[in-house]
Amino acid sequence: MSGGGVAAIVVAVFLVPVLLFVIIMGGYAIAANAIFANAMRDAQQNQTSQETQPETGQETEPAVKYIKMSDRPTYKTTYDYVNGKYEQYSKEALDDLQGFMDKYRIPNSDDGGKYVTDFIAVLGKNAVDLKSIGDTIGIDPNEMDDQIASYKTTTDTVEAHFKKGEPLDVQLTLKGSNGETYTVDGQNSVELKPLWADLEPKIASAANNLGANDAESAQTIVELAGLSINWDMNAGMQYCTKSGSNNPDMKALDDNETFAFYCPVTPNVIYANSSAPDWSNGSGYAQSAGIRHELAHHAIHMYCGTIQPPVVVQDGVNRFEGVTNSYAIKYLGANAGWIKRSAQYAAQNHHEQYLMSDFTDKAAEAIHSGQCDALG
Repeated sequence: MSGGGVAAIVVAVFLVPVLLFVIIMGGYAIAANAIFANAMRDAQQNQTSQETQPETGQETEPAVKYIKMSDRPTYKTTYDYVNGKYEQYSKEALDDLQGFMDKYRIPNSDDGGKYVTDFIAVLGKNAVDLKSIGDTIGIDPNEMDDQIASYKTTTDTVEAHFKKGEPLDVQLTLKGSNGETYTVDGQNSVELKPLWADLEPKIASAANNLGANDAESAQTIVELAGLSINWDMNAGMQYCTKSGSNNPDMKALDDNETFAFYCPVTPNVIYANSSAPDWSNGSGYAQSAGIRHELAHHAIHMYCGTIQPPVVVQDGVNRFEGVTNSYAIKYLGANAGWIKRSAQYAAQNHHEQYLMSDFTDKAAEAIHSGQCDALG
């Protein structure tokens, strides 16, 4: 089973500092614009004063040609690039913070949250600073072009550090209009979570008897994937509802039929029905098939950004559960016999969505190779 009808959720411990820097940056932008506006006005007044000085009749030096920073050919494209990076990352983080952390492999910790906030704050200040110098007047076009280019270099450098979890190497303190401050310590770093592609072989080769019983073994396999088990299935129902279908042969599982499920809103958790007998009857289904099916949902989510990408649709029929079974067998070491028997049993109870075929195998292969669009 898997979750659908996803509701938005944010992790408060990370959202607060992210919102804080947005507020601070907003105040900083206002203050900076005012400062530079005043400086620009003074410069213009000085220039006007010089231009209106009475002629003395004496020979004068050639007039200096003043250049406005924003008139340089590279200014707009550079600003669009720098500000675009800031808007890209800040929007990703605010729209789906957990997804953002997973995408960039940032650990779910206070240090990880601070690292993300620092990164976006640096990008934001870089964009604000570049905008602020747009009205700067100069006389050397080469120096001005070099200054403009430096903002793109800074953005690219900081982004490269972020994607490796390295120190951002930028220190700054932002102050909002309300007096609140936020300090970026450019020496902080984080250890990035492993790539999912590196975890899959470990899961596939893991033995099924890694604990004292089926439940412990399944939990150990989940932990190998960097995830955790929540034994309260109802906890997951706060975020995801059961996936249904208008097809009478593809009804959603009843609660008592549900062994476990994966909810894309909480991608680091597998929810388990602790009352399901397969967790404790010693059959081996839990760890060898059931839990690997749920991990396959996670894998598809990691590769495609959704558990139901277009590639799982066959002639208008959503085959995502069957594709997930195929993926679990092909890439996560799931026991093919158990998976097939489970799918056939489910089909007898009007849950044909779990059945596999050549199509589900091909779709699983496509997803594993990074192909999430519909098959041609």
